[in-house]
Amino acid sequence: MPIQLLPQNLVNQIAAGEVVDRPASVVKELVENALDGGATRIEIRLRGGGRDGIEVSDDGSGIAAAELPLAVAAHATSKIGTLNDLISIASFGFRGEALASIGSVSNLTLTSRMVTDQHASAIEVDHGRTSAVRPAASNVGTRVEVKQLFGQVPARRKFLRSEPTEAGRVVEVVESIALGRPQVAFTLWQDDRQTIELAPEQDPIRRVLAILGDAIHGEPLVVNQNSALSADSPLSVWGVMARPSDAKVSAKGLRITLNGRPISDRSLLHAVREAYRGLIEPGRTPVGFLAIEMDPREVDVNVHPAKSEVRFRQPAAIHSLVHRAVKTALRSANLMPELPLGEQVSMQGGWRGDSIAASQSGFAGFDVATMRHALGAAGTETIVAGMQSPHLLPIPIAAKRFLQAGKLWLITSDEEGLVIVDQHALHERVMFERLRAQILSAPLASQSLLVPRIEPASAQQVERLDEAQPLLEKLGFDARPAGPRSIALHGEPVFLIERNVDSMDVLCAWLGRDTFQASGDGEAVLADALDMMACKAAVKAGDGLSDREIAELLGQLDSVERATNCPHGRPTAMRIPWREIERRFGRG
Repeated sequence: MPIQLLPQNLVNQIAAGEVVDRPASVVKELVENALDGGATRIEIRLRGGGRDGIEVSDDGSGIAAAELPLAVAAHATSKIGTLNDLISIASFGFRGEALASIGSVSNLTLTSRMVTDQHASAIEVDHGRTSAVRPAASNVGTRVEVKQLFGQVPARRKFLRSEPTEAGRVVEVVESIALGRPQVAFTLWQDDRQTIELAPEQDPIRRVLAILGDAIHGEPLVVNQNSALSADSPLSVWGVMARPSDAKVSAKGLRITLNGRPISDRSLLHAVREAYRGLIEPGRTPVGFLAIEMDPREVDVNVHPAKSEVRFRQPAAIHSLVHRAVKTALRSANLMPELPLGEQVSMQGGWRGDSIAASQSGFAGFDVATMRHALGAAGTETIVAGMQSPHLLPIPIAAKRFLQAGKLWLITSDEEGLVIVDQHALHERVMFERLRAQILSAPLASQSLLVPRIEPASAQQVERLDEAQPLLEKLGFDARPAGPRSIALHGEPVFLIERNVDSMDVLCAWLGRDTFQASGDGEAVLADALDMMACKAAVKAGDGLSDREIAELLGQLDSVERATNCPHGRPTAMRIPWREIERRFGRG
């Protein structure tokens, strides 16, 4: 076949394959056009999940009747005019191909009216064939109706999912855009059923909670940090993040906008996850919303057909600010989760605590103030495992009394309620943070063995041993292959010796992990190795602790960073609020 120019309609359909792949992408393009047109109210209507019909109406500035043919033509736009405009894009759209692409694979009707017009005007594009402009009736603003999406492209239409799935994608798109434009009202109708109604908000936190509120429990964490890429290039990060306990397996709960534009960026996702490292389980992603504002000249938004990905000119600086901003918000929050006790236990159909207290002689009910005093008052004795003994050190937290229960839990109190501590989880976090602080300044101390210890190992472990040598040296291990299926330990960390932990067991367990990695994300690899060492060395369930050990361990709740969670992300402590105890005892 000879080389030839493609027909314009075919060019538009090829472009549509990059820009328009499902109803959600149509809605995205039309809503962004409305925002670029100055809309303050946007209404979206779907039929059949968008497969049968899409309508987007706005109250923006509108389009002049004479410009309607250009509006639906390819590569015609009012948003850029020169190359300099392209490198400092502040609008959502700029390529001038959205309406042309949508019209090439559907029946599109564009109706618009400017405030100076006596009536609206309309133009229709039926699968690439453009009609003449005609008078129409409409309010000031623009309305775009899309019918028969992919009606003449059956190969594309068959790849669409079910109506609920496609409608769900539209909801995600509308919510993501609405998060970045809280001052704009959004309404979404699905088959005459209203599913989104967002009023304009002056307080952006209200918009975030209106959209993500079901996934954010407890007091949200407000992120707010300013910086600068240069003297004349300010940079800011603002947002609302959920507590670590709300983290999800999917990353869909984390929304990010750049200058109001929803984006997907692996580097920023990594920055947020790193800020939450040690507070959530590996593989989970925090829930929340972050808005990044920066000079448009410092970012290239013209790198992806759907404009969902961007390229930063100084990616390290952006990553650092996002990580620092989120981490600062986490540090300033009380992350200890509360432990609800559930519903009150009924007694013959109802709770009778008050009546029993009033009727039985000598029964004074449950006095929470007395419990607070008993557990929290300053004293000269501590309670350990139910036995009194003089404490050896001043306890560096509010509580001066505590109880070790079941050789697993440490029970104390603070101003807000009873605090139940998992002794293993807290001790693991304490040692993890100390090891990490030490290794950042120098390798961990190592002690050589007089006679190397040789143990059998799998071929995979031996292979991984060579790969992990640089990290193992920092950790205080001197281990080498002693054959195709054995490892020789020549030196071991002094830390593990002092904690009476078998260094070879730790080494082989780490080399044999399914999640093993000795390269890549250096911080993540180091954290994984230190986590295993701390876990093996921490006190276990069933270990009895002395007064001094308990006092020192509880003191770490206030002095060690991220003491509310172990390195795996599990909570180290939970609080039962006084109000919950009062309610359960019928005194609320």
